[in-house]
Amino acid sequence: MSKQQEHRAEIATAAKLRVDATLGHIWWAILMRGLLSLGLALCAFVWPEKTLSLLVQLLGAYFLIDGVIGAIHAFRSKEKASPLLQTIVSVTIGLVLLLWADVSAKIFLILVGVWLALQGIGLFLAAIRMDKENITRGMTMAIGGVMALIGVVFVFWEDTGVVVISWLVGVGALIVGCLLVFLASRVRQFRSSISELGSQK
Repeated sequence: MSKQQEHRAEIATAAKLRVDATLGHIWWAILMRGLLSLGLALCAFVWPEKTLSLLVQLLGAYFLIDGVIGAIHAFRSKEKASPLLQTIVSVTIGLVLLLWADVSAKIFLILVGVWLALQGIGLFLAAIRMDKENITRGMTMAIGGVMALIGVVFVFWEDTGVVVISWLVGVGALIVGCLLVFLASRVRQFRSSISELGSQK
């Protein structure tokens, strides 16, 4: 291997380590969250006229599962603070929704909105800590911003009809799910490209 190739391999290895320190090694967690959101959207669209209590239970279970994914993310990530905060928020809101049987429609929307906003902010902050040359940085910031914006809409939404809430949750989950699945595919593709570059002789 020539010195130029060795230097290129060293750069690729260093870049891969930087990606791993942020989002690269947990692309599967991003993918799982995206698929979970798409599943939630499907349920909301298929059963838009079900009672609010069923929707509350569904979201409570969703947040708990998301919290478990976040805990695994935090365990495997070098950056502990943000994943742990997201995990605590998800589990807390999930338990509140599951245990608070008579939660009102407005409070329900506010809790979901707060969760979305905090998740979006966490993703945005994670993107800021990425290296500027990371091609997923801008995309991650944009997705975090969209999630936070959707959360704000939920918090200030006035209509509390069950069907409207169900469709609102469905649309929000669909947008978030598609964005997260797309981000996961790009992060994985980016890591594969770096690995191939680093392995070239």
